[in-house]
Amino acid sequence: MAAKQRVGGAVVKTLYKFYKTFGYNSVYFSLYFVVLYYFLFATNVRISLKKYYKNIGEEFSNKKFFTHLFNYALATSDRFISKANPEIYKFSNYNRAELLAELKNGSILLSNHFGGWATASNYFKDDNVKINIVMNEAMIKNASEFEQLIDKKNEKNVKIIDLSRGDIATSISIANALLANESVALMGDRAISDKYLKKMKFFEKDANFNKNPFIIAYKTNKPIIALFVVLKEKRSYEMHYKKIQINKNLKEEEAIEIAMEEYVQVLSQTLKQHPLQWFNFYDFWEDK
Repeated sequence: MAAKQRVGGAVVKTLYKFYKTFGYNSVYFSLYFVVLYYFLFATNVRISLKKYYKNIGEEFSNKKFFTHLFNYALATSDRFISKANPEIYKFSNYNRAELLAELKNGSILLSNHFGGWATASNYFKDDNVKINIVMNEAMIKNASEFEQLIDKKNEKNVKIIDLSRGDIATSISIANALLANESVALMGDRAISDKYLKKMKFFEKDANFNKNPFIIAYKTNKPIIALFVVLKEKRSYEMHYKKIQINKNLKEEEAIEIAMEEYVQVLSQTLKQHPLQWFNFYDFWEDK
């Protein structure tokens, strides 16, 4: 499988310095030049996005390629700027109270590499919602390198569960969080370990998804909240979510299969509505 693409740490640090010195608009317009570089030279990303658009039944064009890259660059910049100044961002949805009630009772928050997923914690910062993000060590180090320059203001509601501590320690941390009615966030569109890969029909082709959140939900009898953070405009995101309840009256494999089918259907519908905001820049349908 091809390596996933990420904007380099030096680029993010430079843009953050621009923000601190000249303000948000300086970052926004600088992104056009950053994206132009990737537009011209990121051949592997172009190839993977061509396959993505073909598989979801959309035409691919240079304009779409540039816009797709720009959305990713903007969401990545917002990830770090929002940690320093969350007050300049707007997050909205039409059923906020219901979503908060679910998360305060302890849920599996199923995120995706879509839109402003990495800024989502800002949405919950004033509502006493505790979120435990399950990450591997490499991702933690990568994020820490970016964030060392940032005076973070909204991290009290977010904790990291480090997968590098091993399966047993990770499982205990997840169980303790859910028992305390805290929510646990995992990615649905990528699995950290091959043992959690499960093939599902995705736009009529087989693709691998992360089975682990559904296993946890079945064993703990907690609901899954599939969350999508849609980029609307500069510094503005809209939250969409779907509650997926595991059927405990069924055997584990059957219950997980049904729940994952529901999740993949919701993801497919979301991508049809917002195709320019999915940020898996590799062949997602590749046999791993």
